[in-house]
Amino acid sequence: MTGLGAALAGTGLVWLAGLGVFSLACKLSATEPRGPRDTRRIAAWQRRCPWVTAVCVMLIAAGVGLLAMTSG
Repeated sequence: MTGLGAALAGTGLVWLAGLGVFSLACKLSATEPRGPRDTRRIAAWQRRCPWVTAVCVMLIAAGVGLLAMTSG
């Protein structure tokens, strides 16, 4: 279970870091001209950000919980 807990926590952290980089890149490139297709795709991902963040936090919590159960 230790390996599974570490994998879940690590996956959640990597996804959360990637989401942070994506959000930062969107904010920094907000002034650049984009085509309508790119604008729609980015807006769709930005609408999903709270849900993806929640999934990442649940993965991290599950992984930490598994690690805590197996180590103590």
